[in-house]
Amino acid sequence: MTTSPSTPVPRVLTGDRPTGPLHIGHLLGSLQSRVAMQASHECFVIVADLHTLTTRPQREHVGRLPANVRGVVLDLLSAGIDPQKSTIYLQSGVPAVYDLAILLQMLIPVSHLRSLASLAQMAKVAKLDDEHMSLGLLGYPVLQAADILMAQAELIPVGADNLAHVEIAREAAVRFNAMYGEVFPLPEGQSSRVQMLPGIGPDGPSASKMSKSAGNTINLGDAPEVVADKLRTLSGERLRSFIDALIDERERAEELVGEHQAGKLSDAAAHGLLIEAAEGLLAPLRERRAAFEGDQGLVEEILVDGTIRAREVAYGTLARVREAMGLEGLWKGLLDVAHERAEARKKPY
Repeated sequence: MTTSPSTPVPRVLTGDRPTGPLHIGHLLGSLQSRVAMQASHECFVIVADLHTLTTRPQREHVGRLPANVRGVVLDLLSAGIDPQKSTIYLQSGVPAVYDLAILLQMLIPVSHLRSLASLAQMAKVAKLDDEHMSLGLLGYPVLQAADILMAQAELIPVGADNLAHVEIAREAAVRFNAMYGEVFPLPEGQSSRVQMLPGIGPDGPSASKMSKSAGNTINLGDAPEVVADKLRTLSGERLRSFIDALIDERERAEELVGEHQAGKLSDAAAHGLLIEAAEGLLAPLRERRAAFEGDQGLVEEILVDGTIRAREVAYGTLARVREAMGLEGLWKGLLDVAHERAEARKKPY
């Protein structure tokens, strides 16, 4: 999309929960798209530490956040997210989002949240049954909607399993605009070619998508020998999914998948191809990560600068929301009356 100086640059919001290192599924499913968009969009990248509390509220998990947050920022930078082009920020450092989330909660029916398969999957991974699902986990998509709408974001690159969450944000925007006037642009979700990468390991009943929570990942910072060992565990349909994801040339990938399915390509040969492709993908990331990691305090500076920028945007949005709803007028009216009374007390009889 080309823009003239008078045309606003479209805004993108995306991000990650700092529950552990980012992995190759993130890279193929979202990070590469984010990097490509930096040239043509205004990108907001959220380090969503509040979202970790939905399944990990315990003190020991909160205590791991500083290290996890720093690790995620390093992963983002190593993947090519440029802090000169993208705003990388800490979710909990933007309190206006909490306020907006409470207001949006009034607009989304509980039934729309309970029907989301992604929440059931998150609860399953966290070993939470219906009785123990917290209000925070049920409202996870509403807090995501607040993240999206506070940034006035128009495009949301997500995995296929999170497209329904973007629809919740869109629903909230539509309802708010209809009730109070046009404040929010309507966000649209965008999924990548690699919509879901399976976790490492052999096929079987435990098969699931690659997930930090499930511990079945190839991390962006893994050493070459670790990546190779993990790839060698793949077989069957999972192995073919990795061939399709990691081999860039579409015709070649389809050919290799067909050969493996027909028994003409052995697991060992396929593993060799995948190890070579993965190393070509991850080696530049390791090099960039080492450079950022070696610059003491740089990661923290980038995150603080980005969070200050996000706060400016968020409080601007919240002010517009309160004005549109009449909440700011309510408060201002009370202040005016109280001020008049105070002034009257100063007057002599």
